[in-house]
Amino acid sequence: MNTALADIGRGLSQPVHDAQRVFRQLLEAMARPGRVQTLPQDALDGLDDAGLGRATTALLLSLLDAETSVWLHPALCDADALEHVRFHTGVRIAGGPARAAFAVTDAAHAEAALWSALSLGSDDVPQDGATLIVEVPSLDAGMRLVLRGPGIASTQTLHVGGLDAAFWQARTELEASFPRGIDLILSCGDRIAALPRSTHLRLEG
Repeated sequence: MNTALADIGRGLSQPVHDAQRVFRQLLEAMARPGRVQTLPQDALDGLDDAGLGRATTALLLSLLDAETSVWLHPALCDADALEHVRFHTGVRIAGGPARAAFAVTDAAHAEAALWSALSLGSDDVPQDGATLIVEVPSLDAGMRLVLRGPGIASTQTLHVGGLDAAFWQARTELEASFPRGIDLILSCGDRIAALPRSTHLRLEG
């Protein structure tokens, strides 16, 4: 690409320090499925021009490197957004979801078929299953999910906007493949919530 350096959005202000802080918050989200976490506000400063949501951008800049690959739904970001992610992380841009360790989309384009397009890992290396990041319009209203599993004492309720029942049904069907599977991270503005592959979910409207 011929994108000038001046046209590429800024990354994390303190790349190592901020990435560690964002990653710790993600670990908290993964350890406590369905509990909404707010990312450090100062770490998100200046990330509005990346073409993606602030939390999504912060996650990508913290998780990606030259050893991994990412697929971003073409309707979600343009060439400048791709270049922003590649410039700041060195990540390989995958040509499709099947070849990606990380996949990024928004609720409007998160079709149920996406689950079957992503890698579940293998019986020998289940940790190679993909991570799916979905930008959603709300983590306070919408479909009511009742979650259970590791990290949840009894049940945990999470409301997610923008994703239909077919999307969640396809996710539920993957539970039989555990320990193979796909980890899901939901982002909304400055906040995130996670549903690891070990989390069982039930829809309640």
